[in-house]
Amino acid sequence: MPLARVSRPELSVVIVSYRCARHLAQCLASIHENSSDVPLEVIVVDNASGDDTPDVARADPRVHLMERPMNEGFGRAANQGMARARGRAVLVLNPDTVIPPGALRACLDALWADPQIGMLSPRIVDGDGHVDLRCHRSFPTTMSAACFVTGLDRLLPWRSAQAYLMRYLPDDRPADVDAVSGAFMLMRADALHQVGGFDQQFFMYAEDIDLCMRFRAAEWTLRYWPGADVVHTGGGSGERGRRGDRASQAAFRTMAPLIRKHRPGLRGWLTAAVAELAGEAMLAASRLLGRA
Repeated sequence: MPLARVSRPELSVVIVSYRCARHLAQCLASIHENSSDVPLEVIVVDNASGDDTPDVARADPRVHLMERPMNEGFGRAANQGMARARGRAVLVLNPDTVIPPGALRACLDALWADPQIGMLSPRIVDGDGHVDLRCHRSFPTTMSAACFVTGLDRLLPWRSAQAYLMRYLPDDRPADVDAVSGAFMLMRADALHQVGGFDQQFFMYAEDIDLCMRFRAAEWTLRYWPGADVVHTGGGSGERGRRGDRASQAAFRTMAPLIRKHRPGLRGWLTAAVAELAGEAMLAASRLLGRA
């Protein structure tokens, strides 16, 4: 069934791809095959991948391809794609995701149902069907960061210990959150234009939380909405191991300047220090195990 076309689409899907040609082909197919009830445009930004990403995008005439000459970070590439977006809503989507039938329509209906919602995330599951808890997060505190790093958030019953990934939240219950997963960020275009795009000082991993925090500061609601599931294959067991370890290390080391930006003062300094130490500790452990 052909996609509906209007002068201004309801949704602009922006996908930044870096060496993800195989995943991108599957992602694009799932969007087009399972979202015929959504007037949309798809914008792929190739972040100087050096692989078949441009060919995959060009093979689909419904895709707008933008090619960057060099990789200057996820945020800069996403901003370039969002600047071209014309939709009433903008979805920043990872190329290693799969969109099930009806998921985009359901998410958009939930977004439009409450004019205060500026950003929304569905329930995100990995390739094994497990819920990726990063789709509902709180901004890290000193305690929640320390507990997350040490794994105590899985053991201690206190909400303050489980707060970063909101482990106490039932996965089937909608909730207002501080941050959603960067794998699927559905935003009201008016809110995005008010807040601005990603902060380009963050090369990768912290830019999603930073944008979420700025939405919160502008008094927009961020909603975790489990009325639809989206598959993030990069979170599956087959993708874990060395790449996942490196991602976690980089994420924690990048978290420190993010915390200093949003939490000035002694408490923010302590939380940033915990994040930095966590990244270094994870890197050291990975090297010790011969995985770095």
